[in-house]
Amino acid sequence: MREDDRPNRPTSYADYPNPEAKPVVLFPSSSDGASGTLGTQPDADGGRESLIDDVSISGRELAKAEDSKHRLLFVTPELTKPIHLSGTARVKIRLASSKPAANLSVWLISLPWSGGGIHGNVITRGWADPQNHESLEHGEPLEPGKFYDLEFALQPDDEVVFSGQRIGLMIFSSDRDFTLWPEPGTKLTIDLAGTSLELPVVGGASAFEAATE
Repeated sequence: MREDDRPNRPTSYADYPNPEAKPVVLFPSSSDGASGTLGTQPDADGGRESLIDDVSISGRELAKAEDSKHRLLFVTPELTKPIHLSGTARVKIRLASSKPAANLSVWLISLPWSGGGIHGNVITRGWADPQNHESLEHGEPLEPGKFYDLEFALQPDDEVVFSGQRIGLMIFSSDRDFTLWPEPGTKLTIDLAGTSLELPVVGGASAFEAATE
């Protein structure tokens, strides 16, 4: 059922995921402000950004914060048209940890934060154990300071992000609702040149570009 549908008159589609959904790859870029940008062109300069783990701060608090050393946030331009996401988003992240073990959490959110709607501002989310960067069956301690490449899917979703909103990729470490609760202080460093987000956009790249002009 779509966000504004009446219970007895849901919007229908041919299938799930929507057959018109096509992958659109977005790349994060650093900025001097509280958040970086998220767009279809990779940042030629790349760069690295760091965050400090603190499980006492919830994901929602991190998403609502104007600035925080405990998460990284990359956002699209404000949408001028709605974007329909249908299917499974995927992320690639290149990271280094200051300790042999760390949590990795990713939320896809809509901003500005309002907390309303069926799912609030959380579009989808996912988690990974960097120790399993080579295999889901066998983990190995991380070498502090060494960069590892991870790729994983977020939870499947079908959602419309409305005009006037921005899509945000939030990267943090421990998610107090879904991960282990380690002692605060682990530092994660993200290599932006090795990090990207793949979104299942109905209408593909042309729909995304039309909504972010």
